[in-house]
Order: sequence, then C-alpha cells, then structure tokens
Amino acid sequence: MLCDNMLRFIPLKFGRLYRCLKLLLVVGLFVILVMNTHNLFASFQKNELTDRRFINLNKCPACFGTSWCRKFMNGQVSFETWGRLRFLDVFNVKNVYFAQYGEPREGTRRVVLKRLGSNQELADIDQKICKRATGRPRCDLIQAMYKTEFARLNGDVRLLTPDVVEGWSDLVQCPSQRLLDRVVRRYAETKDSGSFLLKNLKDTERMQLLMTMAFNPEPLVLQSFPSDEGWPFAKYLGACGRVVAVNYVGEELWSFYNAPWAKRLDLAKQLMDIAEQLTNNDFDFALYLLDVSFDNFAVGPRDGKVIVVDAENVLVADKRLIKQNKPENYDVWYESKFEDCDREACLSFSKDILCSRVTVDHNYYAICQNLLSRYATWRGTTGGLLHDPPADIAKDGHLEALLDECANPKKRYGRFQAAKELREYLTQLGNGAR
Repeated sequence: MLCDNMLRFIPLKFGRLYRCLKLLLVVGLFVILVMNTHNLFASFQKNELTDRRFINLNKCPACFGTSWCRKFMNGQVSFETWGRLRFLDVFNVKNVYFAQYGEPREGTRRVVLKRLGSNQELADIDQKICKRATGRPRCDLIQAMYKTEFARLNGDVRLLTPDVVEGWSDLVQCPSQRLLDRVVRRYAETKDSGSFLLKNLKDTERMQLLMTMAFNPEPLVLQSFPSDEGWPFAKYLGACGRVVAVNYVGEELWSFYNAPWAKRLDLAKQLMDIAEQLTNNDFDFALYLLDVSFDNFAVGPRDGKVIVVDAENVLVADKRLIKQNKPENYDVWYESKFEDCDREACLSFSKDILCSRVTVDHNYYAICQNLLSRYATWRGTTGGLLHDPPADIAKDGHLEALLDECANPKKRYGRFQAAKELREYLTQLGNGAR
C-alpha cells in the first residue's frame, strides 16, 4: 500500500516540477524581452548596413569589394524586418539575408546579401592571413594582407596565370589562361574593368580579387558567367566589405516540391536544360555543379525561371585546353558513379577526371539523382521533384525508367542517352499538361 502511494506521488511531483519549470521559462523570456525592449526598438530604427564594422569594411582589402559601399553608406540598402534582429543570427548559419535596395528612379526592390561564409569560416580566414604573414593567429589584418601571396602579385605582373592560383578553389581547380583572362576582364569590383591585364588593377583591387578566388569564388562565377548573357545564375550587384549583394530571384526550389504536376514538369525540364547548358555550350567551358540541392536553386515569381542561387562550388573546365593538352583518356566519355547513401544531396565525383575529360555526364547525374529521381532525399522526404506522377504516366513506366537510368544507369553510357530522352519526354509531357 505504501509503495502504491509512493508511485502515485512521484509522477505528481514531477508533473508539478515540469509545470513550474515551464512557467519559469516563460517568465524568464518575458523578463528578457522587457529588459531588451529598448534594444529591440533600436534594432528596427537603426540601419546596421551603414556601420563600417558590421559589414567588415574596416577589414578591406581583406574583403570582397567596395563597389556598393556608397549605396550602403547612403542607407539605400536596409534589412527586411526580421533581418534587423541580431539575436536571430544564431539560426542564420549561412549568413544570408534579405534586404531592400532603393534607387530614386527605379524604386525599391528586394536583394539578397551574403557574407559568403559562416562566422567561424570568416574568422578562420583572418587567422590564416595572420599566420601566413606573422606566424601568429591574431594581427593587424590590413598590414598582414600586404605580406601574403595576395599582395605578392604586384603591378608588374601582366597576367594572372594558372600556375599561381591552381587549386585555390573549385572555380580554379584546373584553370586555363582563357578562363583567368575572362575572370579578370569581367571583375566588377574595379572601375577599370574590361582589361585582362592584372597590372591594370589597383593593389587593393588585386588583393580583393585573389582573396575572393581563394575563400569563396561565387562572386567571380556570377561575374564571369553573367545572367545578362543567358547563364542560369543570379545577377551579381556589388559588394561592400565582406557583404555581397545579388539579385533576389524568388522562392527556393523546395517550395515547389508539392506544386501542381504541370508546374513540376516545367521545373524539371528547366533543370535538365541547365545541366545541358552548363555541360555543352558555344564557349567550350564546362561548368560542373558540385553541390546540388533544393536550396541551391530558386524560381522566379513572374517568369517561373529556374536559377542557380549558390555558385560557390562550381568547377570550370576548359574543354579547348583539354583537347589541346590531350591528357590520358581525354576523349573517352566519362560516366559518373552512382552513390546510394542515406545522407542528403549525395554526389560522387573526381575533380581530376572532371578536369581531364571532354565528355562528362556529371551535371545530368547530379540533377537526376539529387532533385528529380526516386533517389532524391531532402528534409526527410524522398521521391524527388517528379514524385507521384498522374496515374496514366505512372502506369506507363517510361518516366520512371528514364529517371532511374539517368540517376543510376545500367547500360554503358546509359546516362547520356537517358538525359537526352528525358529532356524530350519532359517537353512532350509538358505540352500535354497545358
């Protein structure tokens, strides 16, 4: 009897304790909110994007550029509502913000601001610069920059050559002179753009270019392969300190996971078209997407166009150089190896092979496996963008067969043929769905 009473008492005691702790937590949060009311109001009133230290303009030339600094300092760029609350930054690991940009004649439009790395990654780059210059993890960053390889390429150097930057990042994993000339000529953080001669850049501009190339080359990808020329990337707008601005495209691709079938068909066709364009184009540059997930694509609200919004991990191979140098097996078609894993956004690739073959199916493989087929896994779901097709299409089985062969081919060179047929079939299905 005593034991029964004790057993009844224990859950009652813990139940009361839980309710007390819950009440204390609510009261504590309320007290913190009251104590910080002034700071919250101040956050909404203050435009931190005019603060040199907040945007790390004080760290230049160890930064990404200054072309948009006048716009930032004039208050033309401001965070959208929730972006002004700094305590929410703990949830914003990627340091990506939505903001409003205003021009007197053009009105206000939405833009995306990126720090191009987490706080830890940005701190690491500071330490690396200091260690290379002084051997210590902390130092005067600006002085240290002038003692690094970013500054050793002085004004006497005419060209940025492959031997200097090869392997610094995915963009220059295997650079050709033709690619580097294109990067320098289209560098948007200089007033004297248009020249491929490195010596025409100011010392600070040269250091900013090289640091961007080594730390996160996304801005250089967007500048070298601009949306204005039909490349499927977000439009680069400018930079100030360690914040870059790009055009807001629209909602991320994931938002369309359960969209009507006709819409998903259209998006899938566009994704395969992107894979084709980045693989085969008139410029003979193959741009291989090494990080493919639903978060890295967005869809325009008006034109419904799919755009790549994260271009940090893009490897650029110059097919003309490969044909000229003729490395071993350069003309043998390369089939990417399917990787069946339980993680999100799995991809298997060899950078050395991507750099040494003319014909590669990597982009088809990445899009099919990670976005379209039944193997696609994202945020706890499987089935890809083309999940649950209409009964007649599912019964026919042709779509599923093409997606399977594109993701995990059973025939030799099967993915190349499946990708071609899949683009045609998606077009056919799209015409019928209208």
